[in-house]
Amino acid sequence: MLGASKESAKELKLFGLNSFLVDSYSQLSNEIYEQNVSLARRRVRAGSFLSLLSSSGYYGAYAYVIYRTVTGALSIGTMTFLAGAIAAASTNIQSIFATFSSIADQALFLTDLLDFFAVRPKIRSLPGALPVPRPICRGFEFRDVCFAYPGNSRTVLDHLNFRLEPGERVALIGENGEGKTTLVKLLTRLYDPTGGQILLDGVDLREYNVDELHRQITVIFQDYVRYEMTAADNIAAGRIEQRNQLEKLRQAACKSLADGVIARLPDSYRQMLGRRFDGGVDLSGGEWQKIALARAYFRDAQLLILDEPTASLDARSEHEVFQRFTDLTEEKMALLISHRFSTVRMADRILVLENGQIAEEGSHSRLVSLGGLYREMFELQAASYREGN
Repeated sequence: MLGASKESAKELKLFGLNSFLVDSYSQLSNEIYEQNVSLARRRVRAGSFLSLLSSSGYYGAYAYVIYRTVTGALSIGTMTFLAGAIAAASTNIQSIFATFSSIADQALFLTDLLDFFAVRPKIRSLPGALPVPRPICRGFEFRDVCFAYPGNSRTVLDHLNFRLEPGERVALIGENGEGKTTLVKLLTRLYDPTGGQILLDGVDLREYNVDELHRQITVIFQDYVRYEMTAADNIAAGRIEQRNQLEKLRQAACKSLADGVIARLPDSYRQMLGRRFDGGVDLSGGEWQKIALARAYFRDAQLLILDEPTASLDARSEHEVFQRFTDLTEEKMALLISHRFSTVRMADRILVLENGQIAEEGSHSRLVSLGGLYREMFELQAASYREGN
């Protein structure tokens, strides 16, 4: 995959990794080949022994029948009958063992299939799960929430407490690894907390229907998916059952500034995106991100979560997107994750995550005046701009 994908082609050429990858592949192939040869040898030895045993029994039976006939114990007719019976029995026995061998081989795959069918999602709706309220009246509340990923003892979130109220725009900042994206995964119930509760309108999130909860939330992650489909279907993926509502698609594209990208495509909204299919057109990182933002707006959910929404945009496009930010989040809850202070300043409230907890909270001006972690991070970013000038 590394050797054949266009995403890796630039670095493979620049770093001269072709020989390394070929050698690694050859080494793995040789190891697998040697294992197969070893297995084949064992099969030959075992097969030879069983074949010798089978042949000895088969021809031994013939020899015994012939001996009994020569000594006068059996007649010629009986010998002929027994010889035919031995041949038929040998064929049937071989067929039975071949069938059992085939069943044993297929059972290995069948076991995997049954194990796969037995898998049940850990996050699922309880019987009689509640519908998600629309509109949401009291918002979300994290109450003493703790979380550690399965198989990892490190606590990502440690007794976290905060509220997200209807109509509020909250920005979440912090250094890498402090749990910002983890918080989003808990809010969307991709995971359940290992301790504490997440409440929606005062009710534990686990009491609600999972599918309905997802329909009320739209998220654009940093690693958003680039669907190699038409531009229209890329946007409609936010609410695919409404993919034929072209006017709504256009409105979502206009909100995210993706309409300018689509206007330059040869077939407009019918244009295939990506290089996988004939006639497909690839986009730049910033253009793909505008399409992903349009997908979020098309979903029209009550909670909008943007994880580094302008990371791939140029300064002008970023400014234009956030000029519309207030209008786009009107009557919605919005959670914004960003490292750019020009972005987070537009939020009503800013939360600073440190060591899995809310270290500071407030508006931009208040946090700067506190002189804590937020101000330190702000000054570091501002200094880099000043040094550049």
